[in-house]
Amino acid sequence: MNSPFSKGEGQGDDKPVSRLSADETFVETELLTTIMNVSSTAMMILNPSGQVRYANPASESVLGVKLNDILSRTYDAPAWKNTSLDGDDWKEEDRPFDIVLKTKKPVTDIRHAIEDSLGNKKYLSINGSPVFNKQGEVSFLVFLITDITENVLKQKTLEYNESKYRMITELSLSMVYDMDIRTGENLWGGAIQEITGYSADEFQKVGFLEWLDSIHPEDRETTLKLFQDSLENQENFSAEYRYKTKSDHYVYIEDNGRFLFDNEGVAYRMLGAMINRTKQMEASIALKESESRLVMALDAAKMGIWSWDLQTRTIYWSPQTFSIYGFPGANFAVTEEKFMELTYKEDWDLLASETELLLADLSRSAYRVRNRINHTDGTLHWVEAIGKLSRSKDGKPLLLMGTLLDVTDIKLSEEALRKSDERFETFYQFSTEAFLIFNENGLNAKDSNFAFQRLFGYELEDTPNLKIRNLLTTRSLKQIREKIGVHLAGSIEIVCKKKNGDLFPALVSIKRFLYKETNSIAYSIFDLSPLKEVEELRMINSEIRDKNRLIEKQKLELEMAFENLKRTQEQLIQSEKLAALGQLIAGIAHEINNPIGAVKASNQNMLDWQKRYGLASQLFREAILSVPIQEQKILKTILSNLDQPIEFYTGKEERLRKKKNKELFIENGFPPALSEELADIWVDLGIGEIDPSHLPLFQSHYIKVFLDYLSLEIQFRRNTRSIQLAVDRISKIMYALKNFSRFDASGQKNLASIPETIETVLTIYQNQLKRGISLIKNFEPVEPIHCYPEDLLHVWTNLIYNSLQAMSFVGNLEITVKDFHDEILVALKDSGPGIPKEIQSKIFEPFFTTKPPGEGSGLGLDIVNKIVKRHGGRIELSSVPGETIFSIYLPKNA
Repeated sequence: MNSPFSKGEGQGDDKPVSRLSADETFVETELLTTIMNVSSTAMMILNPSGQVRYANPASESVLGVKLNDILSRTYDAPAWKNTSLDGDDWKEEDRPFDIVLKTKKPVTDIRHAIEDSLGNKKYLSINGSPVFNKQGEVSFLVFLITDITENVLKQKTLEYNESKYRMITELSLSMVYDMDIRTGENLWGGAIQEITGYSADEFQKVGFLEWLDSIHPEDRETTLKLFQDSLENQENFSAEYRYKTKSDHYVYIEDNGRFLFDNEGVAYRMLGAMINRTKQMEASIALKESESRLVMALDAAKMGIWSWDLQTRTIYWSPQTFSIYGFPGANFAVTEEKFMELTYKEDWDLLASETELLLADLSRSAYRVRNRINHTDGTLHWVEAIGKLSRSKDGKPLLLMGTLLDVTDIKLSEEALRKSDERFETFYQFSTEAFLIFNENGLNAKDSNFAFQRLFGYELEDTPNLKIRNLLTTRSLKQIREKIGVHLAGSIEIVCKKKNGDLFPALVSIKRFLYKETNSIAYSIFDLSPLKEVEELRMINSEIRDKNRLIEKQKLELEMAFENLKRTQEQLIQSEKLAALGQLIAGIAHEINNPIGAVKASNQNMLDWQKRYGLASQLFREAILSVPIQEQKILKTILSNLDQPIEFYTGKEERLRKKKNKELFIENGFPPALSEELADIWVDLGIGEIDPSHLPLFQSHYIKVFLDYLSLEIQFRRNTRSIQLAVDRISKIMYALKNFSRFDASGQKNLASIPETIETVLTIYQNQLKRGISLIKNFEPVEPIHCYPEDLLHVWTNLIYNSLQAMSFVGNLEITVKDFHDEILVALKDSGPGIPKEIQSKIFEPFFTTKPPGEGSGLGLDIVNKIVKRHGGRIELSSVPGETIFSIYLPKNA
């Protein structure tokens, strides 16, 4: 019996051929078969056609495929779903079977990936060798297959962590380094420019000697000795020294790091981080000038001292520690129970775990943990405790002591950094400025934001296929290439092309940066079309100004005719008042029709209610006598609460209350379907969330009868309230209309309330106000004054309607009534476009109007001004775009 792994004869005349007896051959075969069966490595034998002829039992677990399925496949069967390690196509030159068959030589560690029967990705390492027959031809190919999935995933995780480390280093305020001690070369990262003033590229040239030369001469020897001691004792180091920056100024550096040693104890690398402590050192030096300043600095540092005697179970806190916990000046005895009370409950397990590990591990003495505490101000604070454990000679823990620092600000800063990253991503995606990112040496886009897609008319999935030449005109493409070629900064104006072929002017800024670990070019594109339109409008406005000058000339000629028109002013004033009244007629009719319609609808609902109420009330009376006293009390409570206004919910509020009611029913044992039905009915009734004490009622056999009766009771109360509100509304409108239309021909002043006259006009204008006006009333209590109420009604009517027209009946209207010394101030402020400054002095002139012909006589504000002066008052105007204020001052005693 021949072994499939034995070498064939005739492979070379210069090599001895081993001859085995029949017994030896049998033993060898049995031995190899046993090895293959118990090996944890997959072993497979293939014929030169690629068909699997043998696979050992371990192949099932390594490949994740049943043995019968393996033996039915070829090495390149589609069922394997072979790919490269990176997920790309499995190329022929990377296939171990093809390599061995072609070269007739062994191969080692050829890697690729497959997908097992459960859909899991497996990464494999393959070693293979040919087996020759007596004629020197390949008769079999033997392969050993190892599952390296865990190692590959660890490597990918390591690469990801290294990438994340580099990103964090770049954002950090520390400058990190990795020095090869044998060569003296350094790799630098982090806040290089912030600390040294050099760019990252410039500082990469700095080695050990250049770094040493930049240390202040007075600090150089001490620093070197500290590093030497750390090297000899194989301990971490922490050094402080002055370091010279690019501008020849010295900064204070805190340098923390460690040496790495090989198996022989020889240091080969030095890793560390340098932090700029200039501000802290300068502050420390200044504080040493007086003891009081030193005390203030210690308090500001919030550093406390603590100890825990493990033998006597006593705890010591310094005054600063008490302050950190929110007990300034306190000096009470701190017990373990008190300490746990002040510690946030969710961190108890963390503290217990860290303490137990420290006490159990004889090789450990350092203690460092961050946890939350219950501060006396009612909030959670973060603290960092750093300590050291003292042990007896036999290793028994004796004393744990150390320092305590409030690190709440640091935690908040970390959270702020996370939110900053989120804000940047939000800004990028939702910015109104278009962004497009390309590979530096590529022709296709890598990414684009929503503003770009909207501006150019592309979808997000179109981004990988975008080419810069398709987005620009030929001339603009040349401009962009020239700018990129010479690395120019700033912006250029070009012409861009949309997906549909439309051209538009744009301002483009170009920035090189590292994006997803590749050198990239970002294009910031700002659409100039609106600005171009503004420029065209400016030219049109210039022409309009020229025409206005001509109109001004014509106006002078009309002034003579204006003097004649003044004689008809009194008749026109009366016409103006009648016109204002006419503007209100349609609105008043609408305001009266609305409540009348509500009364009609409620009356119809009451007729329907009457048909159902008789039977429902009879069933209710019979049912309530049949239920326990507890259910009767619940029903009486619910009925007594129905006199309160019924709630009307938005869609979101309705869903939320139904969800809470359903959860309450389910928690108390109601079936899900019934819970959902009862929850919907209760919210539809307008009562709201269910009182848990009412749950026994819903278990009643008569619950449907009770709910039907409650529905009718609620319907009755809703309809009666609607009728009452409608009647009140009509009464208010008729009262306001009566006051507005009243005319006093006596010419005598009457005692009247200024806010009431304003409310009369607002009631008349209610139809116009409710369309799109946000009305704000700031009415201070003011005493009634002697005035002409009918004339003041015209003042408020004119000013309010002018404001509504200026805002096109959409905006904010704020009316203020204020006691202003010897006067009453009435101010009307609207959010309209404002009155141009050049015409503000003319708006009170007779016949001056900015309205189109036929819409205004130009007498409204002239009449208002005359009425105010008739009361001995004055009117002032303040107007800018978005805010126009008319201020009327009326004397209290005229």
